[in-house]
Parts: sequence; structure tokens; C-alpha cells
Amino acid sequence: MKLVHTSLNTAVLSDKYVFTEWIIESPKLYANYLQELFLQQNGEEGGFVLSDKEKELNLAKNMEIIVNPFQIEINGRKILNKLYAELEQLSKSELMYVKTLELTGKIQEYLLELEQNTEYVLEFDMELDMSALFKSVGVQYEVQETDFFEQIIRYIKIAVNVLATKVFVFINLRSYLTDLQMQELIKEISYQDVKGLFIENHDRSCMEGGMRYIIDRDGCEIY
Repeated sequence: MKLVHTSLNTAVLSDKYVFTEWIIESPKLYANYLQELFLQQNGEEGGFVLSDKEKELNLAKNMEIIVNPFQIEINGRKILNKLYAELEQLSKSELMYVKTLELTGKIQEYLLELEQNTEYVLEFDMELDMSALFKSVGVQYEVQETDFFEQIIRYIKIAVNVLATKVFVFINLRSYLTDLQMQELIKEISYQDVKGLFIENHDRSCMEGGMRYIIDRDGCEIY
């Protein structure tokens, strides 16, 4: 997995390392690269190119950017939409098909009985929209964690399994986590076989096992 930018002399993410600590000391360049990354993550054009074994990947579909670790949404819209789609496929599978038909029949009977107890002549769709049902009853992942670091770890697991996320970008995460927590996070990223990009705006102690890429205040690249 590689992440490069057309204006940079080396890859931001490399196949050789699980993670990169990208330190951009120039405020102007820091803002420019972050803005461009956000735009591309939202489907816009830009200079970043994500690839896997020379095959270019859709950056918007394969990357998650985490700015505020306290606002991570385990039950965000993208995750729930994927979850509902997976559950809907399961409801139509051989394993659950008969029970889904039984449920549909009972709902239809209930609606007909409701109609009979009114003065109205009603009509309704005879096919049950399972995704709409999941949404109406609030199906979602149970939030068990109270510690924000544990939420980060669980979010990574869910995003990998549900969204097939391949790259996690964290902005100034070292302002919130201890060195030990960073090591644990990197272990989880490695275990999930994905990449981590830690973007910081000033230099900190070096983290072992990854790539360190610095752009100083004068725009010089150090790696």
C-alpha cells in the first residue's frame, strides 16, 4: 500500500512500513496538504494517489480521516448503511429466508387488522424493506466503551470489517495519547493489516517501527 503526492519527493506511505509519522512544521503546507486530503476523501480531485501493488485505489472509499478522537462515530451513516446492507443480504439467505417470510406475513396481518379497525381503505407495499425496518427500530452497534482510546481501537476493527478501510489517518493524535497507547494502536493497525498515517504539526519523540517524514518550516523534506 502506497500513498504519494505529486509535489513530494517520496511516498507518504510505503509498503515497507505499517505506519508513517508525517510531521509538517510549515503552517501553510500543513493546512494545504490537510485541506487537499479532506477534499479527496470527500471525492474531489487532488494530488494524492493511493495504490496497492501498482493498482490505483479510490481514496474516498479506502481511507478514513480522524481529526477528533472524542467524536468518533461507531454508528456513523456509512457504517450503518453497510451494516444494514449486510443484514438485508443475510435476511434473504437460505439460513434466514423462511423466517423473513414469516415476519413479513405477520406484519402484513398486523397492518390488515389495523385497517379493519379504522374507517379507511388503505394500501401498503407487500414487500418488506428490511433496511428501513432496521433503521426504524434503531439497529446499531452497541457502544460498550467509555474510554475514548478503546473507542478508537473498536472503530478501527469495525471500519476494517464493515467498510474495508485500508488507511487510517489521524490528525495530531499524539496530543491525546501516551507513547504506550500509540504503541498499542500501531499493534492493532498492524494486526488488521492496514496502514496508519499520523499527521502532526510539530516534532515529538520518534516512534519505533515506522517511517518518519518531516517537512520543516522552510518546506524542506527530511526522511
